[in-house]
Amino acid sequence: MGCKYFEFNGGHGFLCGPSIYKFNGWLFEFHDYCGPWPLRKDGELKKRAGRKFYKVIDEFVKLTKKQRKKYEVYS
Repeated sequence: MGCKYFEFNGGHGFLCGPSIYKFNGWLFEFHDYCGPWPLRKDGELKKRAGRKFYKVIDEFVKLTKKQRKKYEVYS
């Protein structure tokens, strides 16, 4: 999960969110404690996550952290 620090108009803050990956044709977020969920092309959450998606996730979680980094779109 990535957190970014930013400053604006005399204030500051953090913006945190899940890491986003593109792997085997799937765009998905992978949150540290909520787990994975598929995303639509516009970045919104899909309504469902089916067997095909979780089959890809099974492959993804077998990768090392270094290998996963290659598929990261945002962290």
